[in-house]
Amino acid sequence: MCASTVSSKMLRAIAEAEGFLFNETLTGFKYIGSRAVTLSKKGYRPLFLYEEAIGFCCGDVVFDKDGLTAAGTMAELALRTYRNGDTLSKHMQNLYDKYGEFCSNNGYYFCHDSKVTQKIMENIRNGGDYMKSVGPYSVKSIRDLGFPGFDSTTEDNKPTLPVSKSSPMMTIHFTNGCVAQFRASGTEPKFKYYIEMQGKPGVKRDVVERDLKKCSNTILEALLQPKENGLIEP
Repeated sequence: MCASTVSSKMLRAIAEAEGFLFNETLTGFKYIGSRAVTLSKKGYRPLFLYEEAIGFCCGDVVFDKDGLTAAGTMAELALRTYRNGDTLSKHMQNLYDKYGEFCSNNGYYFCHDSKVTQKIMENIRNGGDYMKSVGPYSVKSIRDLGFPGFDSTTEDNKPTLPVSKSSPMMTIHFTNGCVAQFRASGTEPKFKYYIEMQGKPGVKRDVVERDLKKCSNTILEALLQPKENGLIEP
């Protein structure tokens, strides 16, 4: 299975628990579909690919976002679920109960000056001396897809995903289960953020949402400094 890096980490968590292969790609179905083709040639059978912005690919008929196969797959799931006396919402809750609640805070600021974007990324980069914490939240790992790139989880500290001077992306994992990602839009004057909190199994959703809100507020203020950088809320 594959998903873009800005998509929910729930699919990765399920893969780690159940033992199937999961690959992460850059944003855009051209990257997701290409990775699926590569995996298919290696003997894997891609079952599900998706993008955070509502793009789904089910099965190996078409390696692109496809509403027809997605609708058909959803109909089959609904039929089986209701035949078993459950509902789709209950089915989803069963997954949350098993793998933990995943709550997200995705959004953007208007930013009309590309130099501001560069400044924010450079401040996070800190000359290669990446932060160990943000406020009270300890950093578990950092991946910087801006040139020349950095990934604290690899042996050589080089990212496995492509790096870019013009379209950098920063991903920060925290020890409390939060993941924060930042990138500038390639088509609009927006600086985007994707922040997700993974709760442990058994922890109620309202608790995870509360923790996400606190963590998000701290991260956005500390790393983006919206007022100082002239970022405009939508």
